[in-house]
Amino acid sequence: MADIYPEKLAVGLMSGTSLDGIDAAFVRSDGEMVKSWGEPYHMSYNAKQKEQLKAGMLEARKEAKPSSSNALINQLERELTDLHAQAVFNIIEKNGLNKNDIDVVGFHGQTLLHGPDEGWSWQIGDGELLAKKLDIPVVNDLRRFDVEHGGQGAPMVPVYHQSIVKEKAKIFPVALINIGGVANITWIGGTDASDLVAFDTGPGNAMLDDFIRKFSDFTCDIDGTISAKGKIDQNLVSGWMENKYFSELPPKSLDRDDFNVGEVEGLSLEDGAASLCAFTVSSIKAGSTICPMPAKHWYVCGGGAHNPTIMKMLSEALKGEVSSIDTLGIDGDFVEAEAFAYMAIRRIYNLPITFPGTTGISTPSTGGIINNP
Repeated sequence: MADIYPEKLAVGLMSGTSLDGIDAAFVRSDGEMVKSWGEPYHMSYNAKQKEQLKAGMLEARKEAKPSSSNALINQLERELTDLHAQAVFNIIEKNGLNKNDIDVVGFHGQTLLHGPDEGWSWQIGDGELLAKKLDIPVVNDLRRFDVEHGGQGAPMVPVYHQSIVKEKAKIFPVALINIGGVANITWIGGTDASDLVAFDTGPGNAMLDDFIRKFSDFTCDIDGTISAKGKIDQNLVSGWMENKYFSELPPKSLDRDDFNVGEVEGLSLEDGAASLCAFTVSSIKAGSTICPMPAKHWYVCGGGAHNPTIMKMLSEALKGEVSSIDTLGIDGDFVEAEAFAYMAIRRIYNLPITFPGTTGISTPSTGGIINNP
């Protein structure tokens, strides 16, 4: 019989590689089942903050591995931590609570560079400083243990995916597709942790957003209106899909900038957007073929779920029904933030958050640093 733990109320914080802002969400859980959710909150980055984050990513590439001596990145980390503190205060106020109601905060931080094959993944965000600012315990650095013990450190969210789907899905196997900056699949064969397989499939929204920002006055392909008007350059997409990553078996994970698609800049705005959407969907389709069994239903979350062009392409490309995870009564925009709240609770109870089938780590393992105020 599984141990029974007291329920805790956690705030989860996520700043993804799409660089759109900070998502904050509440989860009440005993570390196994999610009992309730609060009203989520999103803090958008302004143009200057986005440029600073991009500059930080470029600096990280120059360093080529995690460094504590880069002045620009250290300053960015302090500013980012301040923003996350404000996001926590804002979500607490939005829900009519106070800080004493919160048991723990799960703080993902901002990924600058992902190098699991070298045993590291670089997220900035000062967990100790955040705990002091909030006067609430903070769990951060959740990927480190996994990558230092042979795992990919990604995807991290599958344990939460399973917890929210196993009570709602009527048939198995099912799969969740998260389309953030990078896209990933969580294949769920049943209700046990051994029934999980997860991996990054390929590009998500990051390259599409970067392309739209560079060649238009828009920040992203809102409602898929730009890509819907374009014609896919099938030769380009086929060439991109020749990358050996797509034929590799999991565990496997990606950095947001692992693919070079510079040829897209020779296309019109509409054709380029359509082709990048097709690349995302083609890579997801390729990923679907290496799942243990075909999924009967595909639930989509993340920013890509709001792009009708991508959703239409997915419905045409995948076997099984495709729909937004919102059809299960789950807010697909905040799944990752909720997941880090859930993982913070599991860390408090030393429950595993990564598994052989999700990251490739040899045994189910917990992870994260607990920072007390």
